[in-house]
Amino acid sequence: MNFVSVIAFATLTKSTKISNIMPVTLKNPTAKEQTEAKLSVAALKQVRSSLEGKKAVVFEVEGRKIEVPRKAFLLIEKVLHEVAEGKSVKISVVNEELTTQEAADLLQVSRPHLVKLLDTGKIPSKKVGSHRRVKRSDVLKYESDLKEIRRKGLEFLAKEAQEMGLGY
Repeated sequence: MNFVSVIAFATLTKSTKISNIMPVTLKNPTAKEQTEAKLSVAALKQVRSSLEGKKAVVFEVEGRKIEVPRKAFLLIEKVLHEVAEGKSVKISVVNEELTTQEAADLLQVSRPHLVKLLDTGKIPSKKVGSHRRVKRSDVLKYESDLKEIRRKGLEFLAKEAQEMGLGY
């Protein structure tokens, strides 16, 4: 059974609830898993070439047909490509509203630091009962703005160093 079969089998198994198995992480694929993934990628490339104009791909596993939407098919192909290269892969559900801990994890900061950002209004949030919720888009905008500020700061420092003849 190759990776594509495993994915299809998990989808068809009635006792398997996707919400119960997410997030899924495959760390450090074994040589066997890499080989199986390479074979699957090669097979999927042939299928992808016939996908032009189609909205879905139909697989047959153990006599049962499963229709996989085009975007999901491309995601499966990408996951298998990464596994074939020996990379770890994690798949998780993306929520539009995050808890403070999820937002802190996304920014790679502590939760208390994130709460300070919320308290100062640097990132908007709302209260749901006694809990705060933060929009993923607001967290990503803050991260993007912060990267831009850092980039400009580095450009300024590099320019100053050049003007001082420090060799940067």
